[in-house]
Amino acid sequence: MVDSGGLWTPPEDELGEALQTAQVLIEEGRADEAGPYQQRVIELARERAEGHPNHYEAKHLMAATQYELAGSLNASGRHEEALAALHEAQLGYTELQDAGVLDATCFLADVRARRAMTQAHRGHGATAVLEMDGAVIAYGQLVGGEDGLKHQPDFARVLAMNALILRRYGDPALAVASADAATQLFLQLADQINESPQSLSYARYLCTATAVSADVHAAEGRLDLALEADEIGLTTADTLADSDSATDMRTLVAALVRKGKHLGIVGRLEGEACLRTAYDTDAETAARVVEELDRGLPLTLVAALENAEIKLGPFEQYHRLVALSEPAPGMTLATVSGRTDPESAAQRATELAELVKPLLSQDGNAALTLGLEAHYLFAISSERESHRMRFQTATYVPIWAQLLLDISEAYFQAGRTDIALDLGGWCAEVATALIPYADDNELMKDLAGACYRHHGNLLAATGDLAASHHAHEAAEQLQLGR
Repeated sequence: MVDSGGLWTPPEDELGEALQTAQVLIEEGRADEAGPYQQRVIELARERAEGHPNHYEAKHLMAATQYELAGSLNASGRHEEALAALHEAQLGYTELQDAGVLDATCFLADVRARRAMTQAHRGHGATAVLEMDGAVIAYGQLVGGEDGLKHQPDFARVLAMNALILRRYGDPALAVASADAATQLFLQLADQINESPQSLSYARYLCTATAVSADVHAAEGRLDLALEADEIGLTTADTLADSDSATDMRTLVAALVRKGKHLGIVGRLEGEACLRTAYDTDAETAARVVEELDRGLPLTLVAALENAEIKLGPFEQYHRLVALSEPAPGMTLATVSGRTDPESAAQRATELAELVKPLLSQDGNAALTLGLEAHYLFAISSERESHRMRFQTATYVPIWAQLLLDISEAYFQAGRTDIALDLGGWCAEVATALIPYADDNELMKDLAGACYRHHGNLLAATGDLAASHHAHEAAEQLQLGR
């Protein structure tokens, strides 16, 4: 969301002019050009706050602008810098909340959502899924609260972002549930959104949601629903393309390609006209979208379990794991955390993990799908501080660490270095929880050391030699009992 309220109002001076220029550029879809103006806003706001520890208006402005700056940095491909800006935004909002001058719940959820998108841009999809899961849950609670109505447009926005990330790194069944919910909510709120100064931004997220809906419904053979989503997305994208934004024009081309491909599947000749228009407008974008559609979707959890049963034979936990495809009581299934409660999550994750190693050599795609789903459930159970993850650490954390070691290595061997490194980082972090048990348990010590070394090897493979050295040093010190 664009944080333009709360403790501060835009001043009428250089700071205000820089802020206004940045906001206009963002609304026009030219976020990559807004960065210098945002940097100037932060600089001027910091000057005003210096020597005034209770100058909360300036601190709020700095946090809000750091958040917006992260979006501009992402648009420029500067993702590491974007993560740093989001860290500063989170610190700023947390300070304001701790001081009791601002309820920063929605702002912190937005920081988490943008951090998820940043991680996805870097190829760190496992972290992205979990970050966005937290953002969706936070907004779901806000929508259910006293001021729920005012948060609904941003809940729809976060659901659209969640759908995009799940389409790439999670279960397509969850992705389409999130996308359909976002689309429905955007349409219900159309009058309210059209009167908002952020109406163009919301329209872009509506296009994101309809694209995911169309992709998944078409892949599952629900062409009527896919074409319905295509029509909404194309109409919205056509309106957006009246701007001077190259990004909005690419969105229109992508919508034309999707509709053209889906019309072709049902044998309607106008699909050829859509594709021809798309290629005539921007051949590079059209070709990229066609390639993406032809590549297809990841396996759903249910499909991966079915494949596992075919390859491994019947297994006792099959029906319990298939039940994860239905929402837990009181939950809507648009996030991984909606699959089950935090206590059961560790159990189901363990049952999924048991399938991964034997399946890796027979069906790598199914094994990696089940491995990611197990990791997500372990992480959610840990973040929610379930009894099992807190007080039965020696039982569950070694299983989690070994799982991460196995799937991270498998992704690396498959040439998917970014997500391998992402999971390798998780592997090293989880291994740290094993250290208290390492003195009395050689297996724990060896597993933790293997996790550190694996992470170090991945860091070296990606050129981060200094961090690689630290990881290998940690493994050596662990082995020596230091």
